[in-house]
Amino acid sequence: MSYAVMRIMKIKGDISGLGKHIDRASNGETVSPKNANPDEVDNNIHWDENGNSYNQREWTEYTKNNPLQTRINNNIKERYKLDKRIRKDAVKAIELIFSSDHEKMNEIFSKEEQYKSWISDNKEFVIEHFGCNENIISMHLHADETTYHMEVVVTPITKDGRLSAKSFIDGKKDLVKMQTSYAERMEKHGMKRGEKGSSARHQKPNTLKKTNYEHYRN
Repeated sequence: MSYAVMRIMKIKGDISGLGKHIDRASNGETVSPKNANPDEVDNNIHWDENGNSYNQREWTEYTKNNPLQTRINNNIKERYKLDKRIRKDAVKAIELIFSSDHEKMNEIFSKEEQYKSWISDNKEFVIEHFGCNENIISMHLHADETTYHMEVVVTPITKDGRLSAKSFIDGKKDLVKMQTSYAERMEKHGMKRGEKGSSARHQKPNTLKKTNYEHYRN
């Protein structure tokens, strides 16, 4: 049985490089990381905060005036309720990556019903752990890399309007619980949880530097 893969990264500070990677777009131009296939970039699917779907060309145009940094800041501005100023080093958003091994993801994406169910289950998992639809900034299915994977960006805003990543993920124990919960949700797709306490660590490719991007087309 394949492993359910979930990775989490806190987002703060200047995230222009991360936004470029996630959106596959910069200043109205579609871009492709060098570890991806530029011929497949048009197969990517993106969803906005309202759940509306976009193909890559549509998303590139949308993000011209709505890059990831702007989407995050606008969400916080609209929903943050404290008088206290947000710290510069605050965690403003969280990125979640969902996937499995290459063979399993190809199997899932071989049939429309299967991959739609997998996408839906990932979204429901995010809503379950981060409280509400309003915390989802955007969702992204990347089909242009070797293995299909989904990236979701959320703001950690509580029901009473606080920006608090710790309210959702407070240390290693919470991460372990989330990994277990995610694997349970993925069992229907033929996946299981990895070994608890494993020393193995995923080394994410350094795709965020400008030199690792090549412009594709408008």
